[in-house]
Order: sequence, then C-alpha cells, then structure tokens
Amino acid sequence: MEYLNENNSAKPSNAAAYAKNPGELVNNWQAALQYLEHGNKRYLENQTIARNTHTADRKVLKDSQKPFAIILTCSDSRTAPEIYFDQKLGDIFVIRNAGNIADATALGSIEYAVENLKTPLVVVVGHNSCGAVLGALRGGEYPENLQTVIDAIRTAIKNCENLDDAIRANTDYVARQIKANKIVKKTGATVVCAQYDIESGKVSFTAN
Repeated sequence: MEYLNENNSAKPSNAAAYAKNPGELVNNWQAALQYLEHGNKRYLENQTIARNTHTADRKVLKDSQKPFAIILTCSDSRTAPEIYFDQKLGDIFVIRNAGNIADATALGSIEYAVENLKTPLVVVVGHNSCGAVLGALRGGEYPENLQTVIDAIRTAIKNCENLDDAIRANTDYVARQIKANKIVKKTGATVVCAQYDIESGKVSFTAN
C-alpha cells in the first residue's frame, strides 16, 4: 500500500499553524488531508491546540458547520479522532461504530456530509488490536446485534490469517464500499484509508 503522508502531500514546516478556521470552507481533499496530518503531528509532539476552542468559535458555528473531513472509525475508547487529529469543534464529521463498518447508518451519515456539507474527504481509520476484527477472525457466535457487526467484518477479512492483515483488509473493504456509494461518486469526494497505532499515537494514511 502507498503511504500518502510519505509520498503524496506537501508538508508545511509549521504544523501548529496549520489548522482550519471554524468558518472556513475547505473544498480540496489534499488540503483536508494536510489538516489531518498536521493535527496528528501536533498530537505526537504534545503541541495540541484543539483544547483552545473559544466562545468566538462557538458563535461562528452556531448556525452552520463546515467540516473538512468525514472520519469513519472504531468506537474503541482509545481511538478518539478529535484527539489524535487535534481538531476543534466543527472540523471533522465523525462516525463511530465497532470495527468501523459501513452499515446503513454510517453510509447515510456520509451521504449527508458529502452532499449537504460539501465535505471533500472521507477517511476510514482502522487501528491495531481491534477487538471487533479479532472477534470476526476467531469465529464463534455473538449476541444478535453484535453478530451483525461481526458478519460484516467477516465478509471483508475472509482471506486473512492474522490480525494485522485483517484490520487492513477491513478498512480497505469499507473504503471500497464508500467509494461505490452513488452519492459519494456524484459529489466526487475522495476516500482514503488510515491506520492508527494505539501505543504511538501515529496515523498512517494509505491509498487503497
């Protein structure tokens, strides 16, 4: 897989300054990706700025939102994208469920954001040590609603033998589902994958 943050994007030197203004509309997916890259860099370097959301930001956002990226990621309590991407109120449109699957509610939320909010970038973020993917890889039976999640992941990882490969296969599969969505295709939104490392805090973006 091709690592976008190593090959495909420019890197302004001042990551702390590379943050979106609350009222700014971003319609370029490369710019959106850079906001995420530099937010993760701030997080890794303990230079976070998102906690500095002020009353003025809330006033700008009270009547509308202009998120620059949609993040579909896992519900795991260790993987909050607002934190590891160091983004403020109104910056990212977040969808979370166990195993970051593209079920009907996730796809419907993505459709809303790309069509009505004009968000140019969708990122599917998997993470290491994902319990939902591990459960799907191990097999077995689960409670009814959880079984729906496990079955969706099993479809994505049917040819995988280890957890790391399964996690990447799952994110790739979900990204392909999103790319095939007719609303996403109509709007021209870009869909990429990423992997979050729980221990290091680093996000690696990949082209699927």
